[in-house]
Amino acid sequence: MNGATEQIFQQFVLRVNLSEPLLLGAMLLIRIVPIVLQTPFLGGKLVPTETRIGLSVGLAFLVWPYAPSGMTGPLDAGPMTLIVLMGKELFIGFTLGFLAAELFYFMEVAGRALDVMRGSNMAEVQVPELQLRASPVGQFNFQLLLVVFCALNGHGYFIESVIESFRLVPVDGWPAFSGGFAEMVDLILTYTASLFKIAFALVFPALFASFLVDVVFGMFNRIAPQLNAYFMAMGVKAMGGLVMFFFCMYKMADEMARHLAHSLLFVRRIVTHFG
Repeated sequence: MNGATEQIFQQFVLRVNLSEPLLLGAMLLIRIVPIVLQTPFLGGKLVPTETRIGLSVGLAFLVWPYAPSGMTGPLDAGPMTLIVLMGKELFIGFTLGFLAAELFYFMEVAGRALDVMRGSNMAEVQVPELQLRASPVGQFNFQLLLVVFCALNGHGYFIESVIESFRLVPVDGWPAFSGGFAEMVDLILTYTASLFKIAFALVFPALFASFLVDVVFGMFNRIAPQLNAYFMAMGVKAMGGLVMFFFCMYKMADEMARHLAHSLLFVRRIVTHFG
């Protein structure tokens, strides 16, 4: 009877080796999870961990057809090699997620600087996507940038870059650093430094308006020392900076769209450097 049962299993049961697809899926997740955890437009910290892991699994299924295209063969490396490959996947995922989220953080910092200049930095609100406390204008900048990003289909272009990274650097391969690792680091540092200039340039009109209010009331104080110019300027400065901020918002949204496009192109450029 046992012999007959064994023969039936050999004839009709499909025996599949699941170790290879499971290992490939784990490698895909190691690169994708840091991206999902860092980028605000893929959920952010407000989304429960279970949902973010589910989104990562969904993206892994989306990437799955493209992942084996650059692989040289099955993942049959030794344990130490697999650990190093996992570290490589984690490094690539963290780099792409960090670069995609940088502009959002810098816009929040620029908004906080404006609120400090207006004297309204004591009012803080929660940024849902980051689970961090931010000033009102900083929170507004963050959410406005997020809306512009989604309106431009930035998340779609970013996912295309992630898929391209699996083609250029397969899970069983190593980054070639075509331009050199030092050059890539220099590009990232230069791009990060430029974000300070971009973020503060977008809120500069409101910063300058608040500064002019201080100058004008300082002159009033020199003319009439009995006036309490400091407290008189507080309300005017807060409202003046806010009015100028909203007055320039249309142009600021256009500039945000332009810099977001540049940011997505820079992420794609870094992906090509990995290859």
